[in-house]
Amino acid sequence: MRLSVGLATVAMTVAMTMCLTACGAGFSGAGGDKPEGTRLVKGRLQIPDDDLFGRQVTGLQVAALHINADGGIDIFPSAVFDPSEQRAEASFVATVGGGVDSFLVLQVPSATQRGIGTLIGRYTFGGDNLVPRGEDDLDLGAITVSRGARVPADTRLESGAAPAPDAQTDTDVDGLNNDVDDDDDADGIADASDADVAGDGVDDSLQRYEVLADADSDGIADVLQ
Repeated sequence: MRLSVGLATVAMTVAMTMCLTACGAGFSGAGGDKPEGTRLVKGRLQIPDDDLFGRQVTGLQVAALHINADGGIDIFPSAVFDPSEQRAEASFVATVGGGVDSFLVLQVPSATQRGIGTLIGRYTFGGDNLVPRGEDDLDLGAITVSRGARVPADTRLESGAAPAPDAQTDTDVDGLNNDVDDDDDADGIADASDADVAGDGVDDSLQRYEVLADADSDGIADVLQ
């Protein structure tokens, strides 16, 4: 498993969140100047006191992953932070495509800083882990890391009910947030029977982390090894 990233590389990327290709140089991470068609997903990761991340991990990032209609993965990563320097809490912000569902992972960044890295844990909330499409910014609040039976396969990032994405997103802009809306995308199909609840064009069953290939059945998707 790749568990380290060069300090020089981290230093180059800590300054600001990584944007989509179309993001302008003046983007600061504030809601007022984010690229059109995107949303900001931010939170505060509570760094565990134990050695869950390993002594060789000098950089981490939160990334939103979207499985597209072709089965490929689009990635929207935050800036890299060094857990050894931020032992209590590390803030993050990722610029995510507003028109897509995604799931969030904590990862050791790839060598390019923009690719899929090595899994540290997955964000979970309620009974569903898909962050629905929408252009309203999300503040996930304080996120704790919970060690599972298998590390990192069962490691979870968790936040309370109030900052859950469904409670902050009104996909169809009808005045009801998704957590109390029976038809999130206003397509006339009740969410309980809708294969694509938020209406991003890809069936939800094809977008969850669990559908990714895992050749050795260790609970870690091959692309996040």
